[in-house]
Amino acid sequence: MSVLQKSVTAGLVALSLTSALLATAPAAEARDDFWAGVAAGAVGGIIGGAIASQPRGPIYQEPVYVAPPPPPRRVVYEERAYYRPAPAPRCHFEWQENQWGDAYRVRVCPAY
Repeated sequence: MSVLQKSVTAGLVALSLTSALLATAPAAEARDDFWAGVAAGAVGGIIGGAIASQPRGPIYQEPVYVAPPPPPRRVVYEERAYYRPAPAPRCHFEWQENQWGDAYRVRVCPAY
């Protein structure tokens, strides 16, 4: 119950009890208290209706189904090989023999 509902209910209860006591106190006298009875009945009906209209328990709510999130993206790493460029071909010396078997050195450079 909210604070407003509790205060209205408590006020109506106090009003109905007060009006019931005022209506029944001078019962020994013979006068007509018709309107006091009507007011007490109306207040009692309002209070009874407010009490009866309160929900009895928790209200069931259906579960809300949410679609699952999409799978994470697949990460593929490219394998890159970094090589130094090959050095420029260099000339080198080799030993060769002539037709008589004499050895001599020759400078050999690759033809690129």
